Amino acid sequence: GKQICVFRRNATSPFSKGLLTQSITAAGIKPEEAYKIAFDLEADLIKKDILRISKKKLFEEVFSTIKKKYSPHLAGLYKLASRIDELDRPVIIYLAGASGTGKSVMSTFLAGRLGINKITGTDTIREIMRLVFKRDLLPSLHNSSSKAGVGMPKTLDKNARLISGFCLQAQQVSVGVKAVVDRAVKERTSMIIEGVHLLPYMQQTLQEGTKRAYHIPITLSLMNDKHHKDRFFERGKGNELRKKEPYLRSFENIRSIHEYCISESENNEIEVVDNEDFDETTNTLMQLIINTLQEQVKSTLTSKS
Repeated sequence: GKQICVFRRNATSPFSKGLLTQSITAAGIKPEEAYKIAFDLEADLIKKDILRISKKKLFEEVFSTIKKKYSPHLAGLYKLASRIDELDRPVIIYLAGASGTGKSVMSTFLAGRLGINKITGTDTIREIMRLVFKRDLLPSLHNSSSKAGVGMPKTLDKNARLISGFCLQAQQVSVGVKAVVDRAVKERTSMIIEGVHLLPYMQQTLQEGTKRAYHIPITLSLMNDKHHKDRFFERGKGNELRKKEPYLRSFENIRSIHEYCISESENNEIEVVDNEDFDETTNTLMQLIINTLQEQVKSTLTSKS
């Protein structure tokens, strides 16, 4: 069959229904409906014998289809979602939450949907910091988050030791998080950061507002503790590196950190999303991100004028 070419400046690429479907679903339109829009558009272009189209023109076609078929609101969300790289400042999405709540899977998914190429985990940031600060200098940095209570004052009870150790570790890691975000802002690169240590830095961004970047902090949770435990069994299958035993032994501690992350997020009015069902969560997250972004872009524009 005939192949349509899409060009932007001097680069051309073949028309892809898959990529177009992805960018349409970013507006919160169901995947099967999004695919139908992409399918019909391709058929229409071939019928009209338009085999070369600019990315801008293609975008306008989709935009007007969504506006007609759905609503101006959804069309606006589509516009925003497909132009993140053209905004006046970078978008930094934070996915916090305890181990096993699905942060890294969600980050990868969101990056694909939103066309963001950079994902960093706070575990990686902590590993780098461990190389710089040896154990005798910052012992708390060297424990896993679920063993963060080790070395905390014995006068505290077990849970208080765990949470204060965890807070100390998160505070230390947030120095590295700040460095990574500062660099992204300087390079005007959008990114997703995921990890258990994000809370202190997310709280800082709430104070900072949108001066340098659009910050979107979210916490993932898994309210059903049985499902949470099952995730670690899934983890142990077929992935030698992420053995389930250490996680399952510390499961009680992981749940305590989970509870703490949720209550802290709620106190700071950070959105908490229960990651029970993959499809439902991805849709909730996409809509939450795009709606928050829309509000932030609007408020930036009004404060300028």
